[in-house]
Amino acid sequence: MKKLLLPLLLVLLAVPVFAQASVLTFTAERGEVFHIQLDDRTVNHTASNFVRIAPVRPGKHYVEVRVRTRHGVYTMGQRIVVPNGVEANYAVRTVGRSGKAYLRLISEVPLAPPVPRPLPRYPDRYDDHDRDHRYEPVPPRYDDRYRGDCRNLMTGHEVDRLIQTMHSRDFESTKLSIARDAMRSGSILAEDLKRVLQQFDFETTRVEFAKYAYDYLCDKEHFYYIYDLFKFDSSVQELERYSGRR
Repeated sequence: MKKLLLPLLLVLLAVPVFAQASVLTFTAERGEVFHIQLDDRTVNHTASNFVRIAPVRPGKHYVEVRVRTRHGVYTMGQRIVVPNGVEANYAVRTVGRSGKAYLRLISEVPLAPPVPRPLPRYPDRYDDHDRDHRYEPVPPRYDDRYRGDCRNLMTGHEVDRLIQTMHSRDFESTKLSIARDAMRSGSILAEDLKRVLQQFDFETTRVEFAKYAYDYLCDKEHFYYIYDLFKFDSSVQELERYSGRR
């Protein structure tokens, strides 16, 4: 009996090793604000037009959405299945004035696998000759699948310097010129583009630069990360149409 239980125990112990958490995102197609409840747990207590949940356990989940519009409150509940190790992106859509809403799966983007870290080394007199070739860890945020696909991806330090330079200027036109110059020589992640857009004071300038930066965006599938920066639905719709034509 013990011989039979031992292999089973080893299998059960091995399961968590291969499990990888997933990510869920929800975006309002028309810019409405909403609340998300995942498995009886309220995710965002303040209504928003974009919600990102991480980490999420792979498997079956029940999502309840309450959307607030000028026509009233739309409510819906839907069961979804989240695959292992992906970012599952859903659009929240409302239907006319019927008070109904539903979720539409936009994409399932594989997440980068965890990067293995080597064990720490303790140098002694026998390995001093290898001192110049030791492992230097790369910041995990930029050690992902996008680095190999993008030309001159801006690092976190470079984005910080750009933001600092823009912040030191008073005129919107000067900030826009500086940001454009920075974009011409490389590419940028959507979450960093969002930080840069926050340096502009006017929504029209944000829309203009978001369009310009789209061609330099490393992860174009995450362009919607910036949508919650815009006050007007017309701005979001303009950007959606623009990115849809590219």
